[in-house]
Amino acid sequence: MCRPTTKASTKAPTIKDVAARARTSIATVSYALNNNERYLRPELRERVLLAADALGYVKNAAASSLKGLQRGILAILVPQFGNDFFTRICVEVEAVARRAGFIVTICNSNENPDQERSILERLVSQRIDGCILCPALSRTDNALFLKRHHVPSVILERSLGRQTPDHDFIGHDNFQSGYLAARKLLEAGHRRIAYLGWNSPIPNIHDREHGYRAALVEFGVEIRPEWVLLGALTYDGGRQLAELLPLGEISAVVLGTHHEMAKGILLCLQEKDIRWPDDLSLVLIGTPEWSDLLRPSLACVKRPELEMGGAAASLLLEKLKNPTLRRTRQVLPTRFIEGRSIRVVNGS
Repeated sequence: MCRPTTKASTKAPTIKDVAARARTSIATVSYALNNNERYLRPELRERVLLAADALGYVKNAAASSLKGLQRGILAILVPQFGNDFFTRICVEVEAVARRAGFIVTICNSNENPDQERSILERLVSQRIDGCILCPALSRTDNALFLKRHHVPSVILERSLGRQTPDHDFIGHDNFQSGYLAARKLLEAGHRRIAYLGWNSPIPNIHDREHGYRAALVEFGVEIRPEWVLLGALTYDGGRQLAELLPLGEISAVVLGTHHEMAKGILLCLQEKDIRWPDDLSLVLIGTPEWSDLLRPSLACVKRPELEMGGAAASLLLEKLKNPTLRRTRQVLPTRFIEGRSIRVVNGS
């Protein structure tokens, strides 16, 4: 006679199962698994942990969040994950959060506000504990969406301005970046300095150009509009700007943005057999991975990616403990890294 086979159970073990195996109550299991400060006999706590391990029990974070407990999940949403600047920030955010017992969901909006909103809606539905957001194109509506849903958040790099004056913000000094780059060239005697940058709708990106202009004014140097060129943040956009450079008129260039745009500019200059610093002095704002491979090495303005990631993660963790905490704006400084791409000249 054939006996019917019984289908193996695929049901996940519950806290009730753990309690039965450990021969104790559900409340005691909860105390033990949540590291509750309530006193439990060491042998009882050990028995619960062994039972949970034997059954393969995993705490239901979603259920905990419904009870007002943290899930242990943070999110960071950036607009250009392929950009070394944001990648390094994400790495440090993850490291700080992990040390505090949190995991981090890393998302990329690809500079698309609609995609950003879709991601945030999904994250909020998953009941994340908090979010670090660098708004796509500096739009404010998605940051306000987080606020409406009472998700603790920190705005990264792109300030929301006067529309939301009480938001917590971690960024770096873009004005200082442009100022330092131009000043180093001016101190080396250059007076015919061009600026190449991103034609961006994001306000603080233009702070780099403003810093460049401020340095020239400080040194009494005329700002030539035709030497300030802005283009698309792409490899081809960089090549197009390099083609527009009046190479016979200028002696130095501030590369106002790194990554693919700067790569296009530099490769185009190499194809034209322009050598730095002999033919053209250069300062790059940013430190992409490939910059270490260039010879002669480039003078760069180092932006504080790791410091920003650490500060943003630490602030968010503080806000989880104290939702009323407000730190408003933290703008971190940049620093100049000496390279071999600046030639000293005798005056203008």
